[in-house]
Amino acid sequence: MIALVPDCPGWIQEMSRFLTLKNMVFLHGNILDHFAFPMRNENSEVYWTESDRLTGVLERFLLGAGYEVTGFFDPVVGLEFPTPEMRERYQCLRKAQCPQVGTETPRADMSKGQVDAPVRPPAGRAASQQEMLHTLEEIGQALANTTVPCAFVFNLASRLVTSPGHTLPGERDFFTRLLKASLQAGFVCTGDRQWNNTVILLCDKLNDLPAFLYLNNPRAQAICVPRPDTRDRARFMAKAYNAFYQADSGVGGPAPETLAQFAAHTEGMTLYELKSLVSLSRQEQISVRDIRGLCDRYKFGVTESEWDKINRALLASAESVIRSRVKGQDMAVAAVLDIVKRAKIGLAAGSSRKSNRPRGVLFFAGPTGVGKTEMAKAMAELLFQQEERVIRFDMSEYAAEHADQKLLGAPPGYVGYEEGGQLTNAVRERPFSILLFDEIEKAHGRIFDKFLQILDDGRLTDGQGNTVYFSECIIIFTSNLGTAATQGNGTSNEQDEVTEEPPSYDVMRERILRGIRQHFNHTLGRPEILNRFGENFVVFDYIRPPVDEAILDMLLARLKTSALEHNHLTLHLDEPVRTQLLQLVRGNLRHGGRGIRNMLDAALVNPLNRVLFDMDITDGEVRICCLQDHGEGQSTRFTLEIERVRVPPPREAETSSSA
Repeated sequence: MIALVPDCPGWIQEMSRFLTLKNMVFLHGNILDHFAFPMRNENSEVYWTESDRLTGVLERFLLGAGYEVTGFFDPVVGLEFPTPEMRERYQCLRKAQCPQVGTETPRADMSKGQVDAPVRPPAGRAASQQEMLHTLEEIGQALANTTVPCAFVFNLASRLVTSPGHTLPGERDFFTRLLKASLQAGFVCTGDRQWNNTVILLCDKLNDLPAFLYLNNPRAQAICVPRPDTRDRARFMAKAYNAFYQADSGVGGPAPETLAQFAAHTEGMTLYELKSLVSLSRQEQISVRDIRGLCDRYKFGVTESEWDKINRALLASAESVIRSRVKGQDMAVAAVLDIVKRAKIGLAAGSSRKSNRPRGVLFFAGPTGVGKTEMAKAMAELLFQQEERVIRFDMSEYAAEHADQKLLGAPPGYVGYEEGGQLTNAVRERPFSILLFDEIEKAHGRIFDKFLQILDDGRLTDGQGNTVYFSECIIIFTSNLGTAATQGNGTSNEQDEVTEEPPSYDVMRERILRGIRQHFNHTLGRPEILNRFGENFVVFDYIRPPVDEAILDMLLARLKTSALEHNHLTLHLDEPVRTQLLQLVRGNLRHGGRGIRNMLDAALVNPLNRVLFDMDITDGEVRICCLQDHGEGQSTRFTLEIERVRVPPPREAETSSSA
C-alpha cells in the first residue's frame, strides 16, 4: 500500500485526509504526467515506485484505503474495474444485493446471465450520451449504498464538456446527475473506521468543469496535483543517475552538487520530461556532467547556444558599434555594456546554478525619442548580427483587464485558444532574442504578475499548457515615467511636457527615478515589481547640443547612402543648407531624435523628392544649394533649389531607341 510518510507527495496526503470528509474530489493540474510515490512492503519497509498514469496511483491508493469497489470511467472505454471481483460486487450493489462488509462475496455465473455486464461502448467508438447517462445512473445506485466502500474515478473529465460556461443540454444533464449522485452518496462504518463513498474527477483545470459542481458545495474538495518540486527532481536524479550517458557508476551515485544543479536546471519540468532527459542523454551522447547543455537541448532543440558563439573580441569593440547608432547617451551605453559583458562572462564561468532567469534585464527610462528602442536594436545587431532579433511589444495594446491572454494565449474553450499567446509563440520560435516591452506603464496591472514570473522563474505556461523558457533572452522594459513636469500635488501632468531648457542630467535622472518609484509603489501598489529590476535602471538623457548635430549628420549620411544605392544618385549638400537644417532641428528637440528625423523629412526629404520628380532626375549627381522656409502657414512650407553637377551618359536602351 502507499506509505503516507512525511515526504509523500502532498496531494496524496490531502486525498487521504479529505476522502473521509467529502463525497466529490477534483484532482486538477499535472494529471497527465508520470508519478512517483512511496510504497510499504510486507516488512514495513518504504520504497519508491512509479506509475505512468494517475489512475494507476489512485487504484493503489484506494485499495490501500479500504475501498472495496473502485471504478474508472472515461468517455472512450466507459466504466472499468481493476478486477472481475470488483465488477461483480459493483453489479450486486446497483441491484441492492450486496452482502455485509466482511462476508464472502458471492461468485456470479456470468455465463448464465446472473450478473449484467457494465455498460461499455462497442469497440472502435466512444460512449454515446445515452450510454454515459445510463452508466451514471448505475454509479449513483452504487454510491448510495451504506455497506461497501465505493469510489468512482472520472478520467479525462475536462473532455466531458465543450465549454464550461455554455454547457450543452446533454452535458448539463450529465453533470447535474453526477452532482446529485454525490449528494446522495452514503457512508460506510465498520468498527472504528468510516468511508465516504466518493466521486473523483480528473481535470486539467478546475474551471474546465461547470462551476455549479463545486461552488457553495460543502461536500466538494479541489486538490491540485503539482509538477515535481526540487526535492522530487533531486530524488529522481539520485535514482536514475546511472542510466544517463557517461555516468560514473563507481562513485555510488551523483554528488550533492550534481543533484542541486539538476534540480535547478529542470525547474518546471514534469516527471515524464525528466525521464525523457535520460533517453536524450543516451541518444545524443550528452554527458550527465553537462546538465545545462542537456536541458538546453531538450528545451530549445539547439546543439549550441548562440551565447557561446559571441566572440569576446566582438564585445571588446561593442562600445564603438553602439555609439555609431546611439548618440549622446554615454551613461546608458556604459550601463548596457556592463550588462552584456556580465551575462557573457557569467555564462563562461558557469558559476550560477539558477540559470533559468533571463540572461539580462534592463529598464530603459527617459524622454521620448532619445534612443531607447534604437539601443535595443543596436544590442541585437551586436549580439546576433541582426536587429530583427528584437521582439517588440507595444504595451499600450495590453491595457485591457484580460490583455494577458494576448500574451499567453486564451484558456481552453475561449476564442483564440488555438492561436496561442503572442509572447509565448515568439519566444518558442526564437528563444535567443531580445524582448522589448515598450512603454510598460501603459500595461494593465495584471500583466505585471506575468512579468514577475518571468523575472523570477524564467518560464511561463501558455493557455495550451506548454511551458516556454526565457533563460536565453535579454528582457528590456522602456518607460517615459518622470519625464513630464510635476504638478504641485506631486502627480505628473502628461500634457505639460518640458518645453524650455532641459535640466541637467543628474536632476533629470533623479526626477525620472522618483517618477518610477511613485508609479510602482503608490499608483500600482506593487513595490515587489520595482525590486525585481534591482539596479538595472538605465536613464537616457535629453538630446542636447552638440548631440543634435551628430544625429543630423548621421541621418544626412544615411540619406546620401540610400540615394546612391537605390537611385544611383549622388547628393551634395551646401554648408549653408546644412546650417539652416541644424537651426530647424534645434527648434524641435522636445521629441528627441525622432523630432530631428521628422524635421529633416519635412525640410529636406519631402522637398527633394518633389523637385527630383518635377525635374525628371532619376540618377546622376546633384547639389542642394538653397533651402527656403516659407512659414508654417503656407501650403508648401519648404522648397529646395538644386543643380545638376553631372549628367549621366544615356543608357543603352535609350540610345538604341533614338537611333
